[in-house]
Amino acid sequence: MPPGGTSSGETRFEARALLDTSAFKALSRDQLASAQLKGWHLLTSPYCFWELLSHLDEQQPFAKAKGNLMKYRGVEIVDKPLDRLVARSKTSAEPRIWSSDLAYAALAAIDAAESFDDMKRSVIKDDAGNHRGPLGDCAARARAALAEAEVKFQEVMGEVIEVLRSGQAGASTLIEKHDAVTDMVSARGTPWSDTPDVRREEGATEDQILAHSYVYWAYVLLRAKDLADIGATTCARNDFEDGQLCAYVPLDEPLWVVSGDKKLLDVLIETRNILVPVGLGSRAAFRPAKPDLLLEGRSSP
Repeated sequence: MPPGGTSSGETRFEARALLDTSAFKALSRDQLASAQLKGWHLLTSPYCFWELLSHLDEQQPFAKAKGNLMKYRGVEIVDKPLDRLVARSKTSAEPRIWSSDLAYAALAAIDAAESFDDMKRSVIKDDAGNHRGPLGDCAARARAALAEAEVKFQEVMGEVIEVLRSGQAGASTLIEKHDAVTDMVSARGTPWSDTPDVRREEGATEDQILAHSYVYWAYVLLRAKDLADIGATTCARNDFEDGQLCAYVPLDEPLWVVSGDKKLLDVLIETRNILVPVGLGSRAAFRPAKPDLLLEGRSSP
């Protein structure tokens, strides 16, 4: 049953929708605005913003490049839910630098700029009072940061592929896949934090860690299995962005995950299936969907 579905056969769509980069590319600014008018609460991750920002200097004229990024206006850029959960439970002596705040600050500076030259001179300030910029090389810095993270993700994927090939872990049946995912949560912990001074193991219960890590590690396992089956030793670099998106999808919270990437949608469907035979199907409150859902569906705010 989809989030918000009813047993009577009436469909009531859950309003929260998490968009990946492919969904942003597929939908125009007017279509995003139309979806919001229908009652959709649109969300995205900072990684989605940084990914589009990394191409800012490749687009001409400036008005077109700026217009693509302004599609984020009215869309909530969210931090990893586990980071926010831990931050609410533990105080910090130092101001936390949230990725979402940095994204909003960069977006505001770009919005205020009249030209590439204006943007290049822009400086933003984080919550710790640090000045960041000027933004002249922001696209290059975003590309470099993403490239470094992509390589780290490829290393993790390579390790999991090797484990599957060695036979140390089974991943043939749904129950074996579930066991492999929970083992990875126990052994490898949570997806890396984007926020300094968030000590997740100190501020979250085991079940909260499982709930906020399960979909991420399921993505890693299922992609690794597919890649191992075809003889690959690691994943493509852009698989990192799909994996990171899954770190923003906790169990138990109704959420549509909107993507134009069939590979990602298939993994999310299989992740939901994995939870059923172990009695956790009710925790799979997320639901994958193509971008068209935001235009065709009806939702309640």
